[in-house]
Amino acid sequence: MLIAMRTRNLVLPLLLLLPAPAAAEPHPVRWGDFVTMMQGNTLSGTTAAGTVFNMYFIAGGNATYQEVGGTRDFGTWHLDKDGDVCVVWKNSPDSANGCFHVTVDGSKVVWEGKEAGGSGMLRGGVTETFLKPVQ
Repeated sequence: MLIAMRTRNLVLPLLLLLPAPAAAEPHPVRWGDFVTMMQGNTLSGTTAAGTVFNMYFIAGGNATYQEVGGTRDFGTWHLDKDGDVCVVWKNSPDSANGCFHVTVDGSKVVWEGKEAGGSGMLRGGVTETFLKPVQ
């Protein structure tokens, strides 16, 4: 018992002297990394108009989109030759369709395309609940 207390008393101050890990930088998500990241995950965010949404990318190329008010859309996705994510929605305006460069920083996801872009967060599982709107 005395040895364990001495060891703990010596290790704790040494741990406090170690530098804190550097903050992670946003990094691109390409190819299989996108598939792995989205498998069994919900991407949630808020539209430019302030409407909260959930988006799901299903292995095999299907995608679904649902807003808190009930608006739903279905589409397809694939990875282009550069590893960017290309999405075609059935009912969305043309600006929501296209290929997007995706970056991730922890649970924050940002997508940028020629005509549109956006951001959201990974929820860590499949959920039908919505986040609260960003004020």
